[in-house]
Amino acid sequence: MRKEYSYSKSSFYAIDWVMVLLYIALVFFGWVNVYASVYNEEHSQIFDITQRYGKQMIWIVLAGLLAMAILFIDPKFFSSTALFFYGVMMVMLIAVLFFGKTINNSRSWF
Repeated sequence: MRKEYSYSKSSFYAIDWVMVLLYIALVFFGWVNVYASVYNEEHSQIFDITQRYGKQMIWIVLAGLLAMAILFIDPKFFSSTALFFYGVMMVMLIAVLFFGKTINNSRSWF
């Protein structure tokens, strides 16, 4: 039987921990693959931030912190601001057609 969660609580209580653990495992194995693919004996420390795997670890940590911050935001915030952000994104997509740079015969980004 599936539990029903009230929107009065934070999203933190409705976490699917199996999915979180699978995600962490995939991120970990991806990070180890980056380490293995660019391994250099001169920089053998896995936390060396001058190497690609060190920079990747910084992004992994920042993404984890951002995910935790999002979990503590009231779910009603997302429901109440979704239409606004959707409208902003649609305006930006149309604006790219008129104000975007042409790179390699393709119009993209401002």
